[in-house]
Amino acid sequence: MEPVLWRVLEVSGDKTALMLSEKVLDGGVSFNLNSGPEWACWWSESQIRKFLNGKEYVESVSADKTEITVTNPKGYSFYDKAFSAGEGGGIIKADVDNSSTLSATPGPNTTDKIFLLSYAEAVNSAYGFVDNNSRKAELTGYGASQGVYNDTEENKKYGDWWLRSPGRSMLYALGVNSFGGPYSNNVYNEAVGLRPAFRLNLKNIIFTSPAAGGKDAGVVTALQKQVYDGIYTHIPTSRVFTEHKLTLATNTYKLASADLTSGDFSISNGAVNLDVKVRYSGASTGVGYHLAAAVTSGDRALYYGRIKSLAAAADKSGDVTFTIPEYKSGEEVYLFVEGRNNNGDNKTDFASKPICLIGPGRKITPLSEDVEEPAPKTTAIEVNPSALTIVKGYATQLSVIFAPEGTSEKIIWSSDKPDIAAVDSSTGVVKALGAGAAVITASTPGGKTSSCAVTVTEKTQAEGIVLTPASMTMHKGTKEKITVSFNGIAEQPLVWSSSDEKIAKVDGQGNVTTLSEGKCMIKVSTADGAASAECAVKVTPGSGGGSGGGSGGCNAGLGLGALALLALLPCAVRKNKGGK
Repeated sequence: MEPVLWRVLEVSGDKTALMLSEKVLDGGVSFNLNSGPEWACWWSESQIRKFLNGKEYVESVSADKTEITVTNPKGYSFYDKAFSAGEGGGIIKADVDNSSTLSATPGPNTTDKIFLLSYAEAVNSAYGFVDNNSRKAELTGYGASQGVYNDTEENKKYGDWWLRSPGRSMLYALGVNSFGGPYSNNVYNEAVGLRPAFRLNLKNIIFTSPAAGGKDAGVVTALQKQVYDGIYTHIPTSRVFTEHKLTLATNTYKLASADLTSGDFSISNGAVNLDVKVRYSGASTGVGYHLAAAVTSGDRALYYGRIKSLAAAADKSGDVTFTIPEYKSGEEVYLFVEGRNNNGDNKTDFASKPICLIGPGRKITPLSEDVEEPAPKTTAIEVNPSALTIVKGYATQLSVIFAPEGTSEKIIWSSDKPDIAAVDSSTGVVKALGAGAAVITASTPGGKTSSCAVTVTEKTQAEGIVLTPASMTMHKGTKEKITVSFNGIAEQPLVWSSSDEKIAKVDGQGNVTTLSEGKCMIKVSTADGAASAECAVKVTPGSGGGSGGGSGGCNAGLGLGALALLALLPCAVRKNKGGK
């Protein structure tokens, strides 16, 4: 429901980072509904743990002792709602130490992707928690709607949030109040909010970039300087931070090789403008795909740019030239492929495993699972056929060609004269109701439209066979089906033929495939030759797109609730929480 800002509490070498939500995100979940047994205050048996982890939930080793089945009281889980598959692949299933407690006996350690902070972590000065003020957390609007305890201070709403540690007895678990003070609360209290945490796998990160405005959408010849907001600081207690987002490596996109063919990086000091030429091969291609480059210092992007379109299959290999406006010795230059998962501000991006052109190069590991890629955006649609003649009382199916190829959206059909030619709004089946002319229009939710001119005739049909449509206009390289009705004669085998198979051919089921521009007649006859009918076909130049199938379907969507993260230090990370 709003982007999520993640605070980086700790970086463990080059392996993992401990991430904490900057705000209280959710609520309405009690720590445990059972307030009697000693394990009521154990994180291992908490229903919050079940809610946070969703499909990644791992049953505790204490399940045999407690003999309960932990349930999730909500109709969704935080993990499944907040992260896309690719983002989830970058979160480590961590061994969680649950030994911290106020006085009650703690439960066993657990394995979790998403967890709450322990009491020891919430008072750890190395994480920036030096006093109550440093523990205060703003409450999101969604969290407030779940009934979380809160107080308003200087127009900001601060909320209570649970810790995963036991309190002073088995009836209590620890939390932090809206003023930042740790306290014990009844385990069945539903008014304490949730501030999730996780460990990020740093090996998956290609680079971090500004959370907003850092990636230009167009193809450039010179890499663009990355401008960060706020103050870049290494002081863990600072609340002034720079917001970053992530670009993660995935096997969804490929780049086999990239070799520097010109560009002098042998600079001892200072900064210089460099023209670089690279020969690459084995790049993934497709609509919305690009070859991109970044100059980094550590994992922080200094310059970035999409340097070549990879829309055509012929772009799989080739040469590319680009300029680095300011290069300093020791900085790394990476080349990689981006597809349609370059998601915009405050969202996680995904790219191929990069190739380091210069510099020591970090060890970057692709995510363990591929990411779901959205369908390309529709640029145009064409109704097929674009014109037809149909006899009153008969029906026919219209279809849509999408451009570019591979696009698919929901189509809404309409008729300007439904008393002459009515159309089913979802299927595109046209019924001829009265003599005259009508226009059938196909529309996408995004506003793309196309139409078919329909002529309905009153022609009385003699006994025999009737074709629907009686005539049609088709694009070159497309396919349409002619349907047959038997009028006053028994259904029987049919023979199909084309008057010019260089223009259009037809198979034994009446499927017409257009090959070149022109006009021809598609004829069908009964096997004995006693009855026949013809459909006039006009073939026009192709629309530039491939057949997108029928009228149904919808875009895959991004839906990537994206994880745009803070800088991996005292900074912060943003992620579009896809509903949270």
